[in-house]
Amino acid sequence: MDNRLIDLLMFFLFVFIALSGVTLYKIHVRKKRTADILELLVGIIEAENPNLEGHSLHVHNLTMLLYEFMPLWDRLRVNQTDLHYASLLLDIGKSGIPDSIIERAGKLGKSEWEIVRQHPDIGVKMLENTPGMGKALSYIQYHHERIDGKGYHQLAGDQIPLGARMIAIADTYSAITMNRSYKASLPYAEAISELRLAAGTQLDEGLVACFCNIPMSRIDACRDDVMDKMQRYLDDRKESAEV
Repeated sequence: MDNRLIDLLMFFLFVFIALSGVTLYKIHVRKKRTADILELLVGIIEAENPNLEGHSLHVHNLTMLLYEFMPLWDRLRVNQTDLHYASLLLDIGKSGIPDSIIERAGKLGKSEWEIVRQHPDIGVKMLENTPGMGKALSYIQYHHERIDGKGYHQLAGDQIPLGARMIAIADTYSAITMNRSYKASLPYAEAISELRLAAGTQLDEGLVACFCNIPMSRIDACRDDVMDKMQRYLDDRKESAEV
């Protein structure tokens, strides 16, 4: 092949790669901005509810921390943007459940529990026409599945999307360690023990091992970040009301 033709092809290839890089960067920035706005809105909604207290933000932080510590091969199997969206919106379907059930102190009855179990499907229904959700919808829908197949939709093992299995661990840890009006929280060591006990039945054993190997300081930092944001949202709301 003529050297001039090769040079020309190489030039166009370089231009194509450069333009692709710019386009991908713009897409990344736009998705990051969307995730930041979404995080703000979710945080503001949860800041004033003592039974939420930033639960979704906590799950999000823990999920993305788990992603950071996972082996590269597993990270390549999950779209990071989908994980951002799903871990923030995992409980959006609870807005369709009566407060009298969601905020109930004590054990729910069978009929009430059946209503609560609908919240992943309600969340997917609310978001199904939202552009750019990708696999986030399946992560939301199946984040209450169990490895042993005894979850909401009876998916088992690898039938459960990897992103949903990740969120399930973060959701479980957050639920164990956060204060609620109807239960006391457990400290880090006891929460980790609970995760290990659930590994292989409720939770993905390999992912639990990965989560438990994350330094405690990094896991605690996820909670501290949420508490700082919750206080800031409350302070901002108070200042706005006083103006």
